[in-house]
Amino acid sequence: MRRTSRIVFLISFSAIAATGSYAQISPSSLPEVPLTKEDYQDLSAAYQPLLNDDSLPIGTTRDWSNAKSKNHGTVQLLKRYEVDYQGSKLPCRQLRYHIQIKDNADPYNVMLSRCKFANGSWKIF
Repeated sequence: MRRTSRIVFLISFSAIAATGSYAQISPSSLPEVPLTKEDYQDLSAAYQPLLNDDSLPIGTTRDWSNAKSKNHGTVQLLKRYEVDYQGSKLPCRQLRYHIQIKDNADPYNVMLSRCKFANGSWKIF
């Protein structure tokens, strides 16, 4: 069951993160992972500098927490790199998300790569 929850979380997180619509998430969007829309907003606030601030060194970690839900975690910048995509070089970042859900002893650990497209949006790649 725990493995299924983690797979559902990864798929759901990837789909939601790709849309950039964190404010529209409700707790019922992820029935097996009790993250609130405020959790996603806090998580987004933690990882945005890791995507956009090239002066931050590799290994930089940002904490996030939601006092209301008691959920918390960290996001760590693992690497910066470029990908050739349809004739363009896209700047990319690999991030590690460590998410601790209140009253759940097992944290969720997810590594995702995001690349910045010409329109300025960061997409899961």
